[in-house]
Amino acid sequence: MSSEIMSLEMDVFCLLLLIRILYQMYINREQNDHWNYFYYTIAWACVYLFMDAIWIMNVKHFLTFSKIQSGIFNSFYFCSLAMLVCSWYIYVQKTLHSAVLKHKKILVLTFIPLIFFIGSSLLSYWTHGLFVIDQVGNYHRGKFLPFYFFILFAYILYLSIKAGSLSKKAKNYLYQKEYKVIARFSFLPFITALIQITVDHLLIFNLGLTYSIFIVYNYFQQNLISLDPLTKINNREQLDIYLTMKMKENHQKKDLYLFLLDIDQFKKINDELGHVVGDQIILKTADILKQIAHLHNCFISRYGGDEFIMVCERDKNEEITPVFNNLQRLFQQSYEDLPDFSVSIGYAKYDESLNYIPKFIEKADRYMYLNKNVKK
Repeated sequence: MSSEIMSLEMDVFCLLLLIRILYQMYINREQNDHWNYFYYTIAWACVYLFMDAIWIMNVKHFLTFSKIQSGIFNSFYFCSLAMLVCSWYIYVQKTLHSAVLKHKKILVLTFIPLIFFIGSSLLSYWTHGLFVIDQVGNYHRGKFLPFYFFILFAYILYLSIKAGSLSKKAKNYLYQKEYKVIARFSFLPFITALIQITVDHLLIFNLGLTYSIFIVYNYFQQNLISLDPLTKINNREQLDIYLTMKMKENHQKKDLYLFLLDIDQFKKINDELGHVVGDQIILKTADILKQIAHLHNCFISRYGGDEFIMVCERDKNEEITPVFNNLQRLFQQSYEDLPDFSVSIGYAKYDESLNYIPKFIEKADRYMYLNKNVKK
């Protein structure tokens, strides 16, 4: 069996896999904001793989194109690859909370090499930069093809290096995980592309690309399993995993604090105002905790029902009071379209006597109920 036929089979397999992933992402598109950006990356990957399959069939003469048809097809074929990189670039910049997307002039400047690549793709029929089409419509590599691939992979490598650097600096546990996944994305496509450019008939880039996309998708799937369905913050299982990891660490340089929050008279709110209003209050509580978590680099989770837990690390002898004060300030505010509600807060500092999770939570729980009784 020739290498082109094997590559065609590989393209079909990869395309079917990505279409399946695309369908699953379409169903769950409202469950995670990041999916809306990553969705387009997979969509362009599907377009690229479909066109690559047609390209192989043309090379093997299962499909025949005239010189003009072949020129048009190859132009759009290379454009689809550029659009794939473009959509990945936007997704990663959004994930990394980059300021690039907020400034249109800077964004346009960062896209100049990609625009150059797309323009070159469309003009290669005449310039022969990316490809050459002979008189019978056969494709041949252009003399500048490696240079154009270098432009594309410079984008991906830059994003991987940036994500890897931020993963080391990020104090937020969830950001660290996501940045590491992005940092690893480029490894397989980069290696397989180098091999494919070097070895003329070994077409394995698409396999590396598909596998890397699958890794990112798998990360999203794990996130969905680990998130509370209503609030989209960590569930109790993820809290146990995180606390187990943090309690095993050396606490010579860091102090570990656990905050337990309980919505006051939540049963009464549900009984008198209805479960829809109750859910809205739970969502608002989660939103406030997200603000605090972002401000103070804390881990947040829904512990169950109307209870939430937030875990914060602080340098030795650093005050935890600012975190507590910010929590109180935000929960004392009134919010439009919501009835006034309050929460009781208790927190505990980890020490060696709290050698397993229930003890740690129980200590914070005692202080929370002292706070709740004061309000009565």
